[in-house]
Amino acid sequence: MPQYIDSYYFVDNRNSKLVYDFLDKYFPLRRELADDYVIPKYSDNPEKIFYSAIDLLAYLDENLNYDYIAYWENLDESNDIKQFTLQYTDDGKMIFGVSIYGREPESEKSVQVFNEVRNYLNSPIACITGEEPPPWNSIDFIDFCNERYHPARL
Repeated sequence: MPQYIDSYYFVDNRNSKLVYDFLDKYFPLRRELADDYVIPKYSDNPEKIFYSAIDLLAYLDENLNYDYIAYWENLDESNDIKQFTLQYTDDGKMIFGVSIYGREPESEKSVQVFNEVRNYLNSPIACITGEEPPPWNSIDFIDFCNERYHPARL
């Protein structure tokens, strides 16, 4: 099983249009990695159940107090980015995550993907790590990134 290098990018609001524009650009051939989405996450007694990411994202755009995570797989095997993670923070923000195959966060391919995605999202806070999830809060995410690898912005 391959090892992943993960990079994370802070977005200071919730905007599903940005998510779908990103997915269309980097994951035109994609698959959601969940059959359903329960609110609150991991609940045995959910308040709501969504059966598509479209409905989930629309709900989370409007309900800023919920944190959540959703995953998409890239079905284009030739694409360097293999998986996309969208994490909604508990304070109304988003963290985009992309995963590529590799072991070294400082590798040329990792830095290339990082700079491209960071510039696309215009993310002020971003970092690269190895198979390590980000925290659920934007303040904690800033600290998380300060302690991880982050190439100079190009």
